[in-house]
Amino acid sequence: MISDFASWLKAIIEQVIAWLVNLLLAIFSWFIDAAIYLLDLMGITQRVKIASHYFDALPDGVWYFMNLFQVQWGLGLVMTSYLIRFLIRRIPGL
Repeated sequence: MISDFASWLKAIIEQVIAWLVNLLLAIFSWFIDAAIYLLDLMGITQRVKIASHYFDALPDGVWYFMNLFQVQWGLGLVMTSYLIRFLIRRIPGL
């Protein structure tokens, strides 16, 4: 009798935890969709397409030296640090 109750309670708790995890994933997905929509409204996607067109026009010699000096990694690092700096400045009280 007690083991049946324990297994029932365990099943209920597992269902509640699964529901909460799915809820958090859905909320995260909604935020991602909203961010993509806002970026699209601001015209960021069009600017990225234009930038990719300019990068496609670079000759192979330039790409060689960009890869040699790890420019791709460096640009990602700089952009990430600017994003973190922007977000930290938005936190009140800091």
